[in-house]
Amino acid sequence: MINLLSLSKAYWHGFVGGPDFNRNIQHRFILENKQLTMDLPDSNVVAEPSTLVVNFPHTSSDWFTQHAEIYQQHYFVHIITELWMYMPPISIAPSSEYGMLSCQLRIKQTNEINVLDKAELALYLAQNCDDYNNGPDGPNTKIRQRMEKQLSRNEIPWTPEEIEEKITAIIELKGEAPLAPAIIKNFNQLTWVFYQEPENNSYSHQDYYCLPLSEHSFLEVKFNHRVDLSHKHKKWAKAALEAQERIMASIYLDDLPLTQEPLIEQN
Repeated sequence: MINLLSLSKAYWHGFVGGPDFNRNIQHRFILENKQLTMDLPDSNVVAEPSTLVVNFPHTSSDWFTQHAEIYQQHYFVHIITELWMYMPPISIAPSSEYGMLSCQLRIKQTNEINVLDKAELALYLAQNCDDYNNGPDGPNTKIRQRMEKQLSRNEIPWTPEEIEEKITAIIELKGEAPLAPAIIKNFNQLTWVFYQEPENNSYSHQDYYCLPLSEHSFLEVKFNHRVDLSHKHKKWAKAALEAQERIMASIYLDDLPLTQEPLIEQN
């Protein structure tokens, strides 16, 4: 009867999977003199258990350099990642997943601005993305280089103005556009700078919440909405966004109690 009820609900919603908040795990991390707590539902993807580091001296440049990793324009120290798949009520064929939501917590540093100035942080985040997209290895630059090569082989010569107009149109169609302005979002008296990175011609996107920790370091929560079957996206998009907001509402950053017992690495 329970299985039948669950299946009926799945058909009503149009999907199974996603974060199950009945299977929450509370995580605690030490950010120097602060304690970060957040609730993350356990992943519905089978994976090897990993050991979590719990202490993060985020103001130390030596520590950051030693532990940071790079992905595109993002330079960060990873804290934790969880992911959840959204699937059809009954999976018949392999690789029939509708998509995936993931949540990744990380720390970033920059000496270019005062991170505590949220307006300055918002401008920095947008500029950092734009500099990457149009930089030497950025996607817009690669499109430009490919188009210049193709147009140079054309039997009919193009004027510089025509070439630039053609390249601009292709970048607008297939490249990466500047980010929409960041906005402020509040959860538990914490003020976050929020921005979104869309993927061109796709429902997939990444949402970022950034919380200043010091003049040169900030906490970032990244949510990746990966859409595998675009025609099924509407079935789970709203549920994924609601889960994202609920996870953000579970985050607290408090002064570290003086009697705080040492945290043990979590498996």
